[in-house]
Amino acid sequence: MNKIKLPAVTGYLIAGIILGPSILNLMTPEMSEAAIWLSHIALSLIAFNIGSQFTIRTLKSLGSGILWITFLEATGASLIVTLSMIFLLGQPLHIAFMFGAIAAATAPAATIMVVRETKAKGKFTDALLAVVAIDDPFCVILFALATGFASMTISAKDISPAIVLLDSLLGVIYALGLGALFGFILVKVIPKIKTPAELQTFTLGFILLGAGLALHWNLSPLLVNMALGSLVANLSRRADSVLDQIKALDTPLYVLFFTLSGASLHLSALQNIGFIGVVYVVTRVIGKILGATAGAYISNADSTIKKYLGLGLVPQAGVALGLALIAKQTMPEIGNFIHPVIVSATVIYELIGPPLAKFALIKSGDAKI
Repeated sequence: MNKIKLPAVTGYLIAGIILGPSILNLMTPEMSEAAIWLSHIALSLIAFNIGSQFTIRTLKSLGSGILWITFLEATGASLIVTLSMIFLLGQPLHIAFMFGAIAAATAPAATIMVVRETKAKGKFTDALLAVVAIDDPFCVILFALATGFASMTISAKDISPAIVLLDSLLGVIYALGLGALFGFILVKVIPKIKTPAELQTFTLGFILLGAGLALHWNLSPLLVNMALGSLVANLSRRADSVLDQIKALDTPLYVLFFTLSGASLHLSALQNIGFIGVVYVVTRVIGKILGATAGAYISNADSTIKKYLGLGLVPQAGVALGLALIAKQTMPEIGNFIHPVIVSATVIYELIGPPLAKFALIKSGDAKI
């Protein structure tokens, strides 16, 4: 991948596709089951790293404009996909809304890997990481609203949108609260830890315990560990040491995560994408770019953010796949239609997204390559 100027994460995905059922078929059912848990672990570490970017100092330097950018890029993608599904494809409103909600998600894992590979640092990188971290909660809330609306439409029952919104908001608040609690406890424990190995063990233990409890209580492990990482970064004097220990551990897990993600994707799914999938892939990218650009202009952000931030938001994987799977499990009549489209789109996004993110980082001047 380095030889042809593509990010390593694309190579990991391609390697996984080669190892998977589409070509060599070396993945056993046991490996697939293990991949689910490795994905939870890798995504939890990614969320912790993203949360560590949420320091008061960083947010002050970015300003309130980052909220405008995040809100507009997430809702822009959601709105354009929803309208395209209705007016171009004639889909029912509740199905279009669900596609639109999933479109808001971005893949933090791919972005983190590309940032790390390019050694990117600067205002553009800070803005990109902040937006990627914030837009998943937007996506979760939108999806909860879409699911509630779809359930109401299918069952023809009068379910209050306010109740659906309240349930969604409570889920976000509970997840952030659990992460903040664990972060506060870890900050109190850290001064008593003497060796780097113990620091790594305790931090990893809190990350995994938070993720496990979140899964047990049907909360978002991503939100829990974002809050945990943010608390440690803001309150601990040894925050840099903590982050160094986790970074020393997470790269092999990221490689496993992306390779196994590639192995779980069936190239045959691409034949199921059809015109509806093409519309989804194209309109989501348009929405992300237009929304991010509009937010950057409204907030008077740097010119590099105005020009290139939208390109860094193209990758989509874990969260979108997870939501599509939830739709398939909870509402099969809708989910069986949505799931193969999202899986197919993921193959495309994870192959073209990282190179676009790398291009944006290089053009912004933040990449050190």
